[in-house]
Amino acid sequence: MCIDIGSFSKKKCSEIISLGNFAVFDNHFCYFGDDFIEGKALDSRIGCSIRINHYEPSNHLIWVRNNVLIKSIFPSFLTRGTFLLISGLIVYILTLKLGFEHKEYNFNDPRKSGLHAFAAVFISIFLITLIIFFISYTGKSNTDTQISITYNFSIVLSNALLYLIIISPILLTKKFFKQSWASTGVSRHNLKKSIGTGTISGIIFIILSLFYMNINVNKVITHLNIGHFWALLNCAVIGFSEEFMFRGYLQTRLIAWMVKNKGWMAASILMALMHLPQRIFIGKMTLTETLTSMFGLVFFSLFLGYMMIKTENVTAPSIFHALYDWGYTLV
Repeated sequence: MCIDIGSFSKKKCSEIISLGNFAVFDNHFCYFGDDFIEGKALDSRIGCSIRINHYEPSNHLIWVRNNVLIKSIFPSFLTRGTFLLISGLIVYILTLKLGFEHKEYNFNDPRKSGLHAFAAVFISIFLITLIIFFISYTGKSNTDTQISITYNFSIVLSNALLYLIIISPILLTKKFFKQSWASTGVSRHNLKKSIGTGTISGIIFIILSLFYMNINVNKVITHLNIGHFWALLNCAVIGFSEEFMFRGYLQTRLIAWMVKNKGWMAASILMALMHLPQRIFIGKMTLTETLTSMFGLVFFSLFLGYMMIKTENVTAPSIFHALYDWGYTLV
């Protein structure tokens, strides 16, 4: 099968090494489907445009430098933003039609509760930074050598224990000040409606992304296996932990203290900053890539915060977050 090199580079076909569903080209990985390969390197100076049999112009896959694969079903920043806006409209319609009950979160001393939340979350972010730095420093990160992750019970359990450590400052603060679970968005308040809203909006987001990439949804469904099940559980651990931390605990208190818009924005920015060490130490991103990623994370976090405001239950943004991350494992 002839592999044709596009205009970005003049390397010969023989210099491409096939690795299953990936090809290594000039120290870059390119993902390919059944009948074509295409990709774009994060470093704009080096790129690859490769095809098998025929070429279909596209820019919807994100590809890598330094032998680190970043595979995403989410085409581009603008497209992802558009899909989030569509998802926001869906959330608005669902919360309107399903008749969500609204009862604002009240705290005896909003300022003190907000400061306590700030302190607890900052300690959690510090723990995350230490963990990521340790992984990077000891060389235990497998991002440089492993093309894809095979999810299993061991990975899910490891991440569950890791996130339990990360959110422990929040759990301890909540217990010390005798705060209820309901004050963190964990309650039966709007629970069933929140589950439905998070699930529907998350599935629609994935379908929109797959359609945009011209990937057959039925084919994705038929290729689901036990690994995808474990991947979904792993994403649920991450989604529920981070949403409990930033939406259920932090945002509710900041809104009560700073009023809605300021509290919403502050919690969203802090969530983006939490991912900063991962982008730098694990992702090895440049400054421009890091800033772009942070901006996208703030926008994503604002959407999740909006879901929390509209549903008043941490379940909705948690489910959407889990499905959003799970989408990365489907292609």
